[in-house]
Amino acid sequence: MDKLVEEVRLWNTPVVGAHLLWRFTSGYSEHHANCDAPSALLHFLAMAIVTSPQLLETISGQRPNLQSYARSFSENGRTDLLLGIQKRIDQKKEYTLAAIDIAVANGVLAWDVQRAKLYARSRNMNPGRGCRPKGAMDSTGKKAALLGKWFSEHDIGMIASYMRVTF
Repeated sequence: MDKLVEEVRLWNTPVVGAHLLWRFTSGYSEHHANCDAPSALLHFLAMAIVTSPQLLETISGQRPNLQSYARSFSENGRTDLLLGIQKRIDQKKEYTLAAIDIAVANGVLAWDVQRAKLYARSRNMNPGRGCRPKGAMDSTGKKAALLGKWFSEHDIGMIASYMRVTF
């Protein structure tokens, strides 16, 4: 039981959120037509998705884009999950802000305050032995990057429409 408690504590720390937001932002910028960064608002939506096992499980390379991801909830009769994202954004607001603060303080994200965007800073360092993300965290990071790629294909209005949220 102690191992489970430790895992829950680890996953609920904003440090993990900072890593996931960095992966999301990197995925967005790498695939954006102009290599632009995502609006800070999209980080709140991304965090609501990547911290939910039910929303995260349908993110895969098998899906070509955001429309397919959103459509999968209707096809599987799980539209309640998609409609619940707005509430998750509100619930995860403090966590997301803390994760952004940690990421900026540690130099993996950088603010463009004039345009309200967060840029991913490259991390050319190799983590030491035992410090590399493992298992589920690495898998979730890859899914966060894929979500960033999907978001990069649309403007914020279209993303909000597909995901049925308001900013």
